[in-house]
Amino acid sequence: MENTNKNVQDNSQKKGKKNGKRNIVILILMFLLLICLFIVQCQLNKMKEQALADQKLSELALRQKEILDSLRLLEQAKADSLKALEAARIADSLRRADSLRIADSLANLKPGVNEDSLRRVRDSLRAERRARRDSLARIADSLAALEKARQDSLNKLRLADSLRNLDKVPPTAEITPPPGRYYDPIKLKVKCDEIKCKTFVSIGDTLNPQDAGKGIDYNKTGSVFFYAADSVGNRSAWEEAKYDMASDNFCGKNAFPVPVGGKTVCVDAYEYPNQPDATPKDMVSQEEAARICKNEGKHLCSIEEWQAACRGKDGFKYSYGNSYRQNKCNTNTKSAKRSGRKTQCRSWYGMYDMNGNLWEWTSSTSKQHPDKFLVAGGAWNTNNESSCSESKFSFYPQNQYPSVGFRCCK
Repeated sequence: MENTNKNVQDNSQKKGKKNGKRNIVILILMFLLLICLFIVQCQLNKMKEQALADQKLSELALRQKEILDSLRLLEQAKADSLKALEAARIADSLRRADSLRIADSLANLKPGVNEDSLRRVRDSLRAERRARRDSLARIADSLAALEKARQDSLNKLRLADSLRNLDKVPPTAEITPPPGRYYDPIKLKVKCDEIKCKTFVSIGDTLNPQDAGKGIDYNKTGSVFFYAADSVGNRSAWEEAKYDMASDNFCGKNAFPVPVGGKTVCVDAYEYPNQPDATPKDMVSQEEAARICKNEGKHLCSIEEWQAACRGKDGFKYSYGNSYRQNKCNTNTKSAKRSGRKTQCRSWYGMYDMNGNLWEWTSSTSKQHPDKFLVAGGAWNTNNESSCSESKFSFYPQNQYPSVGFRCCK
């Protein structure tokens, strides 16, 4: 009986501990979900602010055009008013001359008739003078209003110009797909970091720019030049992208040949499971990664094979060039992304996500610690340390880490 009670108590304690762990896991997941929601909200706010800024610039340009049209109408109205004033003065002079002639004629009439007629003429002249003064006053008021409106329009125009002059930063242009070797025809398109932006490409040189907004079919080896221009006239400098269109990919699906030390190695294009838009496998030990690659008729990439695939034919520090670009790869976020989502994070030979996203196991051991294996490339939060030469060793090859994955070679 005592043993039974003790077993019941032990089971209750184990169940309580299990429930406690489950609750802790649920709390952690809820906390991570809140963080993700916060990050998404921040990105949405940033996009909204950018859209509002571009909308204001567009409205500013439209307002400037309306102001210029208003100024032209005001100048025309002022000219018409001046013509009307001159015509009124001439007509008034003619009426006064006619009245004087009438008065002189009436002076020669009989006294009774003459006095009454002169009184009517004087009344008529006074009425004419009063009407002339009123007309001139109205014309003067109209001219003053036109001049005030013209000055207001000029002030608005100067304000619009000053606001336009505040934006002197050229946009950032980015060509898609990125430079490198391809085995099928591609469609070139240039993206811009501003919403209202025009993009251009020129094949072979900078002499024949054409609109790159809708995409251009391309299937030749050579250079492509590109730039972007924003809605207020700022434009980026010409940039060059080099392409090598090949037709000899013998590596099969989602793998491409890489020359390594006098031989050619087929390197997977994506982190395991080597599928575009798939979630890369983490929490895998070096031993398990090597076993998975072997089961697929491949092997876990060595550090030499991995770095050759990452550096490309020009031996870059990063898969995309020698300077760190935060927006190119997943190197400054809170978690790994699906394979290939960062389309600019592609090496010359066609491997994605070799900088950032997940550290990747290799089959090479550390020279300082022969019992420990190297991982390469950095993770989602390693920033500029996510280079092709960056590597570190694990404590034990059987360890699993949430930030470490792998890719296979053959």
